[in-house]
Amino acid sequence: MAQAYRDGATITRIAAVYGLSLSWTGRILRQQGVAMPPVRQGVKRELNIARVVSDYEGGATIQQVADTHHASYGTIRRLLLREKVAIRPHGGQNAISLRAGQADDGPPRPKKTKTVRSRTASTHSPRRRLAQPLLRQ
Repeated sequence: MAQAYRDGATITRIAAVYGLSLSWTGRILRQQGVAMPPVRQGVKRELNIARVVSDYEGGATIQQVADTHHASYGTIRRLLLREKVAIRPHGGQNAISLRAGQADDGPPRPKKTKTVRSRTASTHSPRRRLAQPLLRQ
């Protein structure tokens, strides 16, 4: 690894060849005595902004666009927001049709109810019974 770096290979290339992360590759190279630039956050990638926007506006999800452009979900989302692209709601077609006021064809879902315990039931617990004689003294 150290020789490949000295021969001009980038850390990104070495990491890809060995199947390691960039940080782990850098750590190994430093342990092997390679003088490296200071540790920085992430790798700056040049993204084709117009293509990212057109892919998303063409119907791809943010995750699909991120996978296509080898970027993270957060990077693509921030780029789309910076470019003033309207982010679609989560939930795919169901969320879109419900927000548009279209009826859902499925059966109505029962409402969830909260189970409430009565206060008298809690006084009959074994712990409560043990504590009661102590409280009377």
